[in-house]
Amino acid sequence: MSDYGERMNLQDLIGQLTGADLAEADDDLTVFASEPWTTDSDARAVPNPDGTVRPAPQGRTNLLEVFLIHDLLETWSAHNAGARPSPQQACEAVIYNAEHDADLIPDDKPA
Repeated sequence: MSDYGERMNLQDLIGQLTGADLAEADDDLTVFASEPWTTDSDARAVPNPDGTVRPAPQGRTNLLEVFLIHDLLETWSAHNAGARPSPQQACEAVIYNAEHDADLIPDDKPA
């Protein structure tokens, strides 16, 4: 398994968590990232047994649990003809979900 606790930006972290090693990603991890949340935010995926939402000492706040990231990206794929999101698309969907408590679903296309 990758070391998701090492320093990286949010887009790189989401890319690793949803990349080829998806089956190996630990669903018990929680992603913490520096606010305001952007693709370049400093981020970590670490165990969060207490389910805390308060900022970590490094100033990062609870963004989303990894199991929820997997679920929302499955929904994203279902609404995009089964396509797998790029790391940037996945990151944008995660940020949107964390900020709006809703999935980022494209507008219905005209028939």
